[in-house]
Amino acid sequence: MRLLHLVSTLTAGLLAGGFLHGSPAALEKKIHALLDQDKIYSSLPGEDFLALGEDFVLPDGGKTVTALALAAKGGAFDPRDLEKIPAATLGYEAKWCVERFKYYNLDWDITGLRLTSLDPEAKKYPWLVIMNGGAANVYEFYVDLKSRPGWGQFLAQKLNVLIVSIPGNFKYGGWSMPIKDETRQPAYLLDRDLPIMESEVRNAIYTNRLVMKGLEQLVNKHTTGDLFMIGHSTSGELAFLSYEYPTLAARLKGRFLGWGSGGPARAHALQEAKEPGMKDSEGGPMGAMKSLHILNRRDAKGYARGYSGWLNPLYEPGMSHLQIGEKWMEAEGVRRPMFKQPLQDLEHTNAWGKKGEVERQIEVLLAKSGNPWGVDMDEVSKDLFCTAYTRMDGFNQIVWCVAHYDRNHWVPEDPMKAWEVFLAKELRLKNPKAKVRIIVWDVPMTHYGHVEKPKELAAAFYGVVRWFK
Repeated sequence: MRLLHLVSTLTAGLLAGGFLHGSPAALEKKIHALLDQDKIYSSLPGEDFLALGEDFVLPDGGKTVTALALAAKGGAFDPRDLEKIPAATLGYEAKWCVERFKYYNLDWDITGLRLTSLDPEAKKYPWLVIMNGGAANVYEFYVDLKSRPGWGQFLAQKLNVLIVSIPGNFKYGGWSMPIKDETRQPAYLLDRDLPIMESEVRNAIYTNRLVMKGLEQLVNKHTTGDLFMIGHSTSGELAFLSYEYPTLAARLKGRFLGWGSGGPARAHALQEAKEPGMKDSEGGPMGAMKSLHILNRRDAKGYARGYSGWLNPLYEPGMSHLQIGEKWMEAEGVRRPMFKQPLQDLEHTNAWGKKGEVERQIEVLLAKSGNPWGVDMDEVSKDLFCTAYTRMDGFNQIVWCVAHYDRNHWVPEDPMKAWEVFLAKELRLKNPKAKVRIIVWDVPMTHYGHVEKPKELAAAFYGVVRWFK
């Protein structure tokens, strides 16, 4: 009953154009008051969240970028074209950044869309480095599912932003082949297509250490000053691993800001030991291991399980979650990669007991291919499951931002069973003097709240950023 009442109330507010529930300054004070409380979690009421963002106005209303996206096949516009748009039209200066780096004796490309805000106050705050999770890329954080202004565009009105696509997940012009087609492979190099055997070897050795090598190079070259590393979903691992890289750690300054980020993989084993019988955010222990070189491909049924909801831009009255997922697949089938390397999932859970099988599969692939690239198996082996040993101390401020209906990270019926709550308790034990907080946006947003309510989410994050000391 409470859910139906909440949805009815919020829907009425949305149809009425939002809630008049206080000025931006007053709403920010509410966020700060919640974060000031020495509580593991607090919730910002839905009517307050939906009233956020009135001061996040794009100079042209976002029309220029939307037109660019709508003119491209599948919405996969060339980010380099953003550099041609006057900064005054956007509210920020756009720069497309590509860094090539060598790892495991192979070249890889990592990309970032740098949005330097025209607001002179932005330089007072850390850069927000937003990193995509599985099967996503820059588009998801820059435009919504209808190519309207996205989270990054709103954030960049007041903060400096770098939206990172991890290696392989961005391709100029997108992917034209069907999602299930085996030729739909990651674009590990942007200037050429790779033979299928080489792609499969790369899929199998796609470690977090590899991604971190490129991420460190990209961030240090294209940003300055303090940082927040915001890793969505699987890339939450990257935010914690960043503290092992001195040049990044010095800029992070003991702070962590998460959005659907979770915590380091080692915490899964801690939860299994301390709370036996509890299923973690990934559904518990892994079953039989899949082939590393075969990509996990998205489908509508997967998006129907906790990823699609009433606030999705593609939702129409009467749609089921499955129907929303089907529309999503149709709309994003070109510009969104829609695949994920199995090793990403393995390193994101407590599956390090399968390290031997991982090594065996990689060795078989290298032998089958003849390994003309000279990939050193020992170099790969030492990097495997580095997420199982990430340090959890050394923090002074931690905030997870969570959507009320993000089932991967929150349990609205029983919050103390939520994954983020367990993480917060562990981080408090290991950082007794730190401020460790969870703030829940109490609206029916999902794991993809950044495409559901991007303007409001940007304003909420701005308030959280300004709380950090």
